[in-house]
Amino acid sequence: MSERHEVTDQERGAAVERLGLLDTGAEERFDRITRLARQEFGVALALVNLVGEDTIFTKSQPAGMTTTHSPFGVAFCEHTVRQDGLLEIDDAAADPRYSGLAAVTDYGMRFYAGVPLTVASGEAVATLCLYDSKPRHLDGDERDLLERLGRWAQAELRTDDPLAPALDAQAVEHAIADGEQHPEAADGSPTREAVETGHVRLASLAIPFGTVSGDASAWAQSERRLVITLADVMGKGEAAGAIARAVIDGLHGDPSTPPAEAVRRLEELVGPRLREQDAFTTVFHAVLDTESGELDYVDAGHGLTLHLTADGASTRLHSRNLPLGLLLDGGEWESGRIIVQRGDLIVTVSDGALDAYDSTLESLIQLEAELRAALDTGSFFDALTVRVSEHLVDDDVTALVLAVR
Repeated sequence: MSERHEVTDQERGAAVERLGLLDTGAEERFDRITRLARQEFGVALALVNLVGEDTIFTKSQPAGMTTTHSPFGVAFCEHTVRQDGLLEIDDAAADPRYSGLAAVTDYGMRFYAGVPLTVASGEAVATLCLYDSKPRHLDGDERDLLERLGRWAQAELRTDDPLAPALDAQAVEHAIADGEQHPEAADGSPTREAVETGHVRLASLAIPFGTVSGDASAWAQSERRLVITLADVMGKGEAAGAIARAVIDGLHGDPSTPPAEAVRRLEELVGPRLREQDAFTTVFHAVLDTESGELDYVDAGHGLTLHLTADGASTRLHSRNLPLGLLLDGGEWESGRIIVQRGDLIVTVSDGALDAYDSTLESLIQLEAELRAALDTGSFFDALTVRVSEHLVDDDVTALVLAVR
């Protein structure tokens, strides 16, 4: 995690207020992190908590929980933000410093591990934390994973920080293409593209929050292979958009490369640059064999892709992968494979599309219903564009639809 300086509770509270996240609802961009953390560590709870001047606000929690504000003196997170690095308590009931907290006495929690999350000006304002009812101890690899998940959550927090520094797109572009630039004329208007190749139709919609979107989607074809990609940079504006396009350039260099290998090569090139500036990028990258219908894919922290079959079934394509820039040292990219048949749809969207609904993963269910009900992809995009305008979405929105005829 990044360095921070000691601050007063009042300074921390002001920094939390600056983010504008207090008393806001659940958002998938945080929930995907806590969901993955809970799965990977096998704990009862994984939370993102904002720590204000005198209150702890739970921003992300498991489905079914309804915790909102907790006063100081109840939980561990107020201690986490006051120290450097990870706070781990193997057995809080046996530790006199924490045994009297309500989390232990009232809720039976024994194990806690949390990392402080800072804003751009250095104040630790939040935590990504794990709770369990049984004592345990994290090994070195587990601590490393929690730190990386914390950097992911911290990057998401900083997208709401008006004091966050601008991203350096050239650093990423140089790593991929020896400094090749990608000038783009844009006025902030929604744009659409569509192409038909054989019995496959592809269509995309991009609605930038500013003049240039921080998302990017693209496709490329080589013989019987069709490559599709959506990249979503944690940030907005021209630099984020340039990074997203550079990521796609790196993935589309050779359409014959299997998705896991393409993402591995790109991670080696740009991972260090992304980590330097917390510009992590979620990616859905897939290669479709247009003759066999086999679609091989890698989901890097994205999780917003649906396979809709002609018979009405729906599958969310996701994985345990972290975003581009956060792969564990020596780790490998988990890949998946599905068969796409006549009448099937693949739809993948960026986080901003969820904000046109309720910002949670449940939004995908509504997106699916609207796509299935639409006469065609254009009608679906029309409805999504109207919904985005009505909900005043403050993020870039990108959608990519693949239809097999």
